Amino acid sequence: MARITHSTRANKILKTAVAALVSAGLLTSLTACGLGGDSASQAQGDTVNIGVIYPKTGQYAEYGKMFQQGFDLAVEQVNAQGGVGGKKLGLKYFDTQSDAKQDAAVAPKIASDGSIIAVVGDYASPASAAASPTFQQAGLVHYGFNNSAPTFTDTGDHVWTPQIGQDVYQKANADIVAKTAKKIAVVYIENDWGKQAYEYFKQEAEKNGTQIVYESSYLADSTDLSPILIPARDAKPDAVVDIGYGPDGALVLNTLRDDLGYQGAFFGGQETKEFLELAGKNAEGSIITGSFSATGTKDKKAQDFVKAFKDKYGNNPGNFEVTAYQAIIDLAHAANKTEPTREGIQKALQTVTDFPLYQGNGGTFKFNQQTRRADDIEPILLIVKDGKFQQYEG
Repeated sequence: MARITHSTRANKILKTAVAALVSAGLLTSLTACGLGGDSASQAQGDTVNIGVIYPKTGQYAEYGKMFQQGFDLAVEQVNAQGGVGGKKLGLKYFDTQSDAKQDAAVAPKIASDGSIIAVVGDYASPASAAASPTFQQAGLVHYGFNNSAPTFTDTGDHVWTPQIGQDVYQKANADIVAKTAKKIAVVYIENDWGKQAYEYFKQEAEKNGTQIVYESSYLADSTDLSPILIPARDAKPDAVVDIGYGPDGALVLNTLRDDLGYQGAFFGGQETKEFLELAGKNAEGSIITGSFSATGTKDKKAQDFVKAFKDKYGNNPGNFEVTAYQAIIDLAHAANKTEPTREGIQKALQTVTDFPLYQGNGGTFKFNQQTRRADDIEPILLIVKDGKFQQYEG
């Protein structure tokens, strides 16, 4: 499998963004519409906003719903505690379906809105990355809280993420797989994120001496995966590993269990209600890497978050809800450490060392200024038991 270099991928992402802007008739009007926003307007009025690019609709709408729950709870709490710099914090939502063309097309509108002091999102790293060049040019922080692609921050110094990188996630994934299996079959989603993640998994598996007896990619919108899973089963692996998202993970698992008679170990899926509902009893025993356990966290502020979330929504939060919540808390913390402006957010991410951490072991974190990723957040393992994800000690 050919490895895609960082510079090649960055060029590809930039070309995607530019093409989308051209097709939307926006590229030539970037200067006219005030791409950099109106700095003066950021200081006027009683409300400053965070822009949200997310999948309210489309195939990833389940994630958008979880994100919005985390976002809304965070803003509610921030404003109850006085807001940011004496101003009320608001959210401006933009439904992109987590599609790269839609992200690139909406980015100029967000960048030209002077009330927006930072942007969070999107769900999928390729979609987020398509918007990053526009935000970078505007001097607007793009906080890709869910973007685990290791190259996500390559666009420029205004692109940041507190998300654990796939290089770290897939090391943990390969290490737990090695404790169970000597021979494995691996399938992965056919996009830049999936290919990157699989490369990291493969490198660690080789170090561990785990033999990959079969590998194949699949398209995100596939409805029949039997053609690639029959040879996976017939390779007689000790375990099947899926590197993808929740809906496709459920399709992989159901095809293996219900159609192909495979009853061996399975590593894959995502911590979502949708995955558990789609996979049903087949999900039992599935293991994934994650960053948060509502029932396992020992951090006091994380426990307080779990209680507040359950009081508001009636259920415990998972990985996607907590990362969305933390994104808003992070940016509010940044605004209060400096000022609620685009410049203030950027300065805080460069200088503040005590961002509140809800994932992993809790505590606080700071950003690595070279990678613009969070330091010292370690993944955890989760397993499905009795129809629910629980922390797994391995």
